[in-house]
Amino acid sequence: MWWKDSPHRAGGRVTVAARHTVEVPRAWITGTAVLCVVVALYVAQTQLPKNVLSLPGQQSVKPVAVTVAPQGWAFFTKSARSPEFEPFHLDGSTWTSASLGRHSEHGFDRASRSQGIETALLLHEAGKTTRTDCGPSSVQECLKKARTVTAVTNRTPDPTLCGRTAVIEQKPTPWAWRDLLPDTRTPETVILLDVSC
Repeated sequence: MWWKDSPHRAGGRVTVAARHTVEVPRAWITGTAVLCVVVALYVAQTQLPKNVLSLPGQQSVKPVAVTVAPQGWAFFTKSARSPEFEPFHLDGSTWTSASLGRHSEHGFDRASRSQGIETALLLHEAGKTTRTDCGPSSVQECLKKARTVTAVTNRTPDPTLCGRTAVIEQKPTPWAWRDLLPDTRTPETVILLDVSC
């Protein structure tokens, strides 16, 4: 683009003239778009479990697609069936949840995210301590079954878990069983910790 002052200064006009542009053939744009879509289809199809669709030469393209895009769908999402670990505090004679819950303040308060890491560090320090099997029981019944206490040190800078703490491993209730069980999660195991901060 170039600018040119008008000879009539009183009006204050400025005229603009565009330089010549290079036109890209529409066939090139269409071909590039089709190529991108085909590559995306092959990468997606190689990462999906077996299904009724199959693309031509899919088996020979799979090693290249897995090398180019190794992350698969797990890179973007966490499995909905993975267990959750919820901390509990002993409040008198009853156990109360010490979980900070989901991210509050529209995601600006990330304390709940750090508590998950804190819980994982405590479980790692506890090592292979025997966990108590919950069996078919509620969370409170499972917490009452725990007897073995393991001493650990909470080394996080701003600890949220101190003192007598229990961590329950809970598995989400499968969607197909949602009407058969009262809770959305089923307790599996519990570990009792004496956390020093």
